Amino acid sequence: MHPKIIGVLGGLIAGIIITWLGFAAFLVVVLCVLIGWFVAKVYLGEINLLDAYERFQADRGRRRRE
Repeated sequence: MHPKIIGVLGGLIAGIIITWLGFAAFLVVVLCVLIGWFVAKVYLGEINLLDAYERFQADRGRRRRE
């Protein structure tokens, strides 16, 4: 599917959710979609959590500017 079509369908679905269930329900749906997107990226190996953790630990060990 073309990205524009996906965007239009996503906007349509978001509009329906906001209209019927309210803005709070829309935020919950968006949060669930973002969590699913993140989990899929980790599962596919596009995000390496171990590498990110090691970089975080290395940054903590550096001397901070004062």
